Amino acid sequence: MKKNVKLFGRTVLMLLAISACEKDNLDEDPIPVPDSKLLYNEMIKSYNNEMVLKWDNAISLAIDNLSPPPPESRAYAMVTLAMHDALNNVVPKYETYALDNSAVDLEDVSKKVVSQIADAAVSQAAHDVLVIVAPDKKTDADDLLVECLSKIENSGFKEDGIRIGKEAAAAILEKRAKDLKPMFDTSDQGTLPGDYRSYMPWAVPNFPIWPENAVYAPAWGTVETFGITTGKQFRPGPPYPINSPEYASDYKEVLSMGCNECPNRTQEQLDMGAFFIENSPSAMNRIAKSFAVKEKLNGFKTARLLALTHMVLADTHISIFDAKYFYNSWRPITAVRQGDNDGNDNTAGDPNWMIPQRPEIRPTPPTPAYPSSHAANGRAAAELFKLFFGKDKKLFTVESISLPGTKRNYTSFSQLASEISLSRIYIGYHFRQDIIEGEKMGRQLAEFVYHNNLRELK
Repeated sequence: MKKNVKLFGRTVLMLLAISACEKDNLDEDPIPVPDSKLLYNEMIKSYNNEMVLKWDNAISLAIDNLSPPPPESRAYAMVTLAMHDALNNVVPKYETYALDNSAVDLEDVSKKVVSQIADAAVSQAAHDVLVIVAPDKKTDADDLLVECLSKIENSGFKEDGIRIGKEAAAAILEKRAKDLKPMFDTSDQGTLPGDYRSYMPWAVPNFPIWPENAVYAPAWGTVETFGITTGKQFRPGPPYPINSPEYASDYKEVLSMGCNECPNRTQEQLDMGAFFIENSPSAMNRIAKSFAVKEKLNGFKTARLLALTHMVLADTHISIFDAKYFYNSWRPITAVRQGDNDGNDNTAGDPNWMIPQRPEIRPTPPTPAYPSSHAANGRAAAELFKLFFGKDKKLFTVESISLPGTKRNYTSFSQLASEISLSRIYIGYHFRQDIIEGEKMGRQLAEFVYHNNLRELK
C-alpha cells in the first residue's frame, strides 16, 4: 500500500513538473495571436480617399459662393461630418459627431471588403445630407449616387454600407433640424458715434430679398454650435472707444488704405483684397482638399480633416455673428462719412468716401464690423491645419473664385491667415482692431475644436 502511494506521489510530481515545463515553454515562446487593433488599422490604411474627395467635389459644385458664408459653412459641416461619421461606423477610428459608434460589430469586416462598405456608406451619407442642404442640386446628387453605387459589387457588404450611410445622414439631419434659417432683417439705426447704420445698397429695400435698412442673419450667433460650447464662448472685449487715440489710428489707416483709388495702397494690395473676397468655407475647403491629395491621406484621415475644417469654420461664423450683433459697431464706410461728427478731433471725415470700385469687390457686407469674419475664419483654418499636420510651415499655392486666373504662393499657414486679414483693410471693409480680435477668436476656437472633437479612439 505504502509502495503504491509512493508510486502515485512520484507520478503526480512528474506530471506537475511536465506541466510546469510546458507552461514555461509557453511563456517563453507563445503562439502568436492576431492583434485586432492592428488588423483594423491595416483596413483603415488600405482605404483611399477617392470617394470622400469625389463627394467633397460634389459639395463644392453645389454650394460654393452661391449663398452668404453662414449657410455655406453649415452645409459644408453637415455633409463632411456625415461622411466622417459613416466611415467611423464602418471601422471606428475616431470619435463621431452625431452617430454613435461605440457598439459597432466588426466581425465580418475585413481588408478585402472594407472598401465596398466604406464607399457605399460615404456615398449614401453625403448624398442624403447634400439633397437637404442644396435641394436645387438634387438631380446631380442623385445621378452621382447611382454612379458611385453602381461601381460597387452587389453584396451584403454594399447593403451594410448603404444602411450605415443612411443612419449617419439621418443622425446629422436630426441633430441640426432646429437650426435657424439665416435671413435679412430690418435693423434699428444707431444714433451715437460708433453705432451701426445701414448703407447702400442695403439701406433701400429690395423686396423680396431684403427690407429697408437691412442686416443679414442677426440671430445667427444663437445657432447651436458644432464643436464649441456656445457662440459666445470666445467673444472678445469691446472695441476701442470712438474718442480714443487707438480708434483714430485705425481710422486713419483704413481712410488712406481702403478707399477707392487710394494713392497709398499698391496694386498688389488691391489685388489681394479682390483675391480674398470669396466665401471662406469654399476657399478653405479647396486648401484642405489639396493637402489631402498632396499628403496622400487615407480616406479616414481625409474625412476627418474635412470635417474638422468645416466644424471650425461653421463655429467661427456662429461666434463672429454673436460678437458682431452684441457690439453692433459701424463699418468704415459709415465711420469715415461721419468722421467730422464722431467726437474725435483726430478723425477728419469725408462724406464722399467709397471702398474700391472694381467688379470683383462686393459692397460692404450688411453686418456690423467688429470683429472681422474673414480674419477669424482665415486664422481658424490656419490654426486647424497647423494642428492637424503638426507644423505651420508648408509650401502651397492658392487660387480664388473671386479673382480667376490668379495664384498666390505661401510658405506657411500663418502667412495665408495674415494676408486674408490685411485684405479686409485694403478694400475698406474693416478697421485693424476688427481683424486683430477676429484672428484671436479664430485661433482660440480652432484649438478648442481640434482638442475636443473627432479625436482618435483609445
